[in-house]
Amino acid sequence: MPSALILIADGTEEIEFITAYDGIAASRGNRPAKLKLTSDPVLVRAGFTVASCGVDLKHGSYALCSRGAKINPDARSIENLAGAIHTDPTTDILVLPGGAAGAATFSGSETTTRLINRYREQGRWVACICAGTMALVKAAEKAKDESGSRTCRVTSHPSVKEEIVEKGWEYSEERVVLDGMVITSRGPGTALLFALTIVEALLGKAKRDEVAAPMIVAESL
Repeated sequence: MPSALILIADGTEEIEFITAYDGIAASRGNRPAKLKLTSDPVLVRAGFTVASCGVDLKHGSYALCSRGAKINPDARSIENLAGAIHTDPTTDILVLPGGAAGAATFSGSETTTRLINRYREQGRWVACICAGTMALVKAAEKAKDESGSRTCRVTSHPSVKEEIVEKGWEYSEERVVLDGMVITSRGPGTALLFALTIVEALLGKAKRDEVAAPMIVAESL
């Protein structure tokens, strides 16, 4: 089964983090190498092996999210994960939720932008939602001198659209955009579609439909 690493920071949008995590995590017996899992909560339902990791957390072991929820990630920081994951990614996909403050933390973190670039260099999936797309933009900006332009077709929360377009990225108003190995989405209201798109991209439409059916998902998200 596929594996995923989901990042979280203070100011992360709760809905976007929880919906992706719930949609894609796995049973306790199915762990990816070099990742320590301490919890097993559309990725849970799809059978993914999921680990969550904090970025620059300011409140001890938990992230204080955008609406006040406190979430304890599996690892407090990328450096706390077993193995050199920042130089040798071990999951199939890296997921970055939005929330203005959380996305700013991701964008300003050298470890995070380096990790995004390593996933893309190795041909692994990267998925960003809401303002989280800005971290993808920042990472590509840092890698441009070494590997040329790394822009692709993306979407995001409308609040960061102008900045993304100014950086030369092709922008779409679609609720979810898939371009190559990059998946992007718009905000809390598209979080379920975002998670199901990840499931379909890595496991196929049949698995997406299997996950969606008992959730009573609307035909049009």
